[in-house]
Amino acid sequence: MKRKKKDDSAENWSYKNDYPIEEVWNTDNYLAGVIADRLKAFKALEKHGYCPAFKGMAEWNKAIQKMIDAFELLKHITSFSEEEEKIIEEGLELFCRHYRYLWD
Repeated sequence: MKRKKKDDSAENWSYKNDYPIEEVWNTDNYLAGVIADRLKAFKALEKHGYCPAFKGMAEWNKAIQKMIDAFELLKHITSFSEEEEKIIEEGLELFCRHYRYLWD
């Protein structure tokens, strides 16, 4: 994350914050990118456990991939097909339901 520098123009930064205004205007896209990247790294870990809602690590990783797919779509696109909407809904639902198990 970029931090405000003394020589940066004030118009490029959000009011009373140290965040670029584009990140604030597009908080949804910005956070989708951050979350997708972290989920990818988490999935790649040699994890020591998995969410108890799943039968094993393979099923847990499949759910994590669905979360990744949803956030990848949300990173840049603002208009979605019916199929993309279903992918997003499923991925976000999994993310919300299993958020507290995204640790190792």
